[in-house]
Amino acid sequence: MMKRRMLPILWVMILLALTACSGTDSKTDGAGIETGKQNLQNRQEKPKPDSKEAFQEAMPEKERELKEWEHAYLEYVEALEYNDSYTYSLIYVDEDEIPELVADSGFEAGGCQILTWHEGKTDVLQTSRLYFTYLEKGNLLCNSSGNMGFYYDNVYTIEDGLWSFVGGGTYGDSEGGPQFDENGDFVYEYYWLEEPVEQSGYEGKLHAIYQEEQAVTPKIYYIKDEIVSLLETGKTTSAGHRYELIVQDVTWTEAGEACRERGGYLAALTSREEFERVQAQILSEEKSAVTFFVGAANTGDSWGYAWLEPGKESGYSMLDLYNALFADYWLEGEPSYSGLTEEGQEIKENCVTIFYRSSDGRCYLNDVPGDILSAFPSFAGRVGYICEYDE
Repeated sequence: MMKRRMLPILWVMILLALTACSGTDSKTDGAGIETGKQNLQNRQEKPKPDSKEAFQEAMPEKERELKEWEHAYLEYVEALEYNDSYTYSLIYVDEDEIPELVADSGFEAGGCQILTWHEGKTDVLQTSRLYFTYLEKGNLLCNSSGNMGFYYDNVYTIEDGLWSFVGGGTYGDSEGGPQFDENGDFVYEYYWLEEPVEQSGYEGKLHAIYQEEQAVTPKIYYIKDEIVSLLETGKTTSAGHRYELIVQDVTWTEAGEACRERGGYLAALTSREEFERVQAQILSEEKSAVTFFVGAANTGDSWGYAWLEPGKESGYSMLDLYNALFADYWLEGEPSYSGLTEEGQEIKENCVTIFYRSSDGRCYLNDVPGDILSAFPSFAGRVGYICEYDE
């Protein structure tokens, strides 16, 4: 039976309140942050004007000739209504070298649109709700989901560039409402291709056409600007960006102001590629004992939305976006939006940091208070922030 998993709802909002994290609510997890104080300020230098690096940077990039499928996908994304509220992924369903494009609406009623391209034509599969798996290069995709006593599994393949239904079924409550067995478990009615079957028969027919144990879900998602950049240039928008890791005991708001004074902005991590570059720089500069503020925060508005600050006065919902982009990069149990100080007082956590945990050999995201030291004085000398520069 296919597992049921609900993806987070993604909404685009307008209006960013940068002062949300300037208060004294404070606590940080600090899991994996090594002891010891650092009070360094290390600004990454740009290449000198007469350097080889500067000369190479000044050379105009050779215009990249787009492939037909890249043109087609770009046209589709640009024409998609509310395209900047979607997240996108490139996956390989059939055997060819051209990926399929996933456009995830972020809400169950909108589902996903999955494009395939073949010999000058695109074809779109609209999923029911959001969840689906696929056999990579196995040319099979299964849209499995449901709600409120009605569930389904629909299997598709790509034939001559077109999505084709292979088989599927539904199961759920009977017309008389929910039924239970002697153990209190739900008893469903099962149908395969609209014909009634037993549960074992349903599962057998599904397994005969789709091997769930080999199935995967999309692992990497991008916001609209990033997928457009990938299709146009083969790189994310941040590929040429520069980062400055500053170790200083400041609040999230002070960090943002400092970055703007330096001509940049508090780092907006909007792709896994960018996350991994920042992680590599933290290690190369030997600042793995520091927890760094990045440009994401929860404004705590009446709707409870949290905001990502990507260097401009608008953005995606931080919680939803970061869950979509970095679901497995959050510290366990985070974001929690609340916690306890060193003295055991309950406080809000409304800003995001990135830190390195040596036991795992990787960085994590964590939600923390805007003023870490007001609740965790022991972190003095181990707080910092990351400025991002577009040049």
